[in-house]
Amino acid sequence: MNAIYKIWLIFNPSLILIGLFSFLIVLALAIHLILLSTTDFNWLEDGIPAIEVATSPAVPQQM
Repeated sequence: MNAIYKIWLIFNPSLILIGLFSFLIVLALAIHLILLSTTDFNWLEDGIPAIEVATSPAVPQQM
């Protein structure tokens, strides 16, 4: 257990991190596309209109 740090002497940490982030981005896009292709989890075409939010006028702050 004391020599666990030696794994980074074998593998390049920057390439490992780039590969990990690339994999996670592809995984996230795949999950979102799968969810958008279903009828239950498609949040873009569910027929529910967006919530109307009342805006209040901005008051300038005095310092």
